[in-house]
Amino acid sequence: MIKQKFLGRWKLKSIIVKYDDTVIYPFGREINAILFYDELYMSVQIMMPLKKSLEHLPENGLNLKDLAWALKNIGYMGYFGKYEIDEEMQQIKHHVEGAIVQSLVGGTEIRNYRFENDEMILSAGPMQLKWVRLD
Repeated sequence: MIKQKFLGRWKLKSIIVKYDDTVIYPFGREINAILFYDELYMSVQIMMPLKKSLEHLPENGLNLKDLAWALKNIGYMGYFGKYEIDEEMQQIKHHVEGAIVQSLVGGTEIRNYRFENDEMILSAGPMQLKWVRLD
């Protein structure tokens, strides 16, 4: 069952944006984050190192403005809620019940997923988050 692959604690390895032939680290290379999945709920917490500025983000087709605003202005982003897995589409849907960015509450954050060796890769458009299991 695919759900078993998600369950547990994950530490962020990197957030990248692939734009043409360029790889961008939009929130820097030293970002710190943790992601939890239990049987019903998920929670993610992301923190930028203090006093780090955001690197340039290309505007074409990126829908990262709320995340970028929170990380740049607060230095922190987090949300939690129930989730569901669509195995056929290889997507996980986070139904946001609470978030530091109020505009996310009540919405659904959809991530494509894949597993490679010991990494879980979640992506939304050109943004890719690589997670490694802590458990």
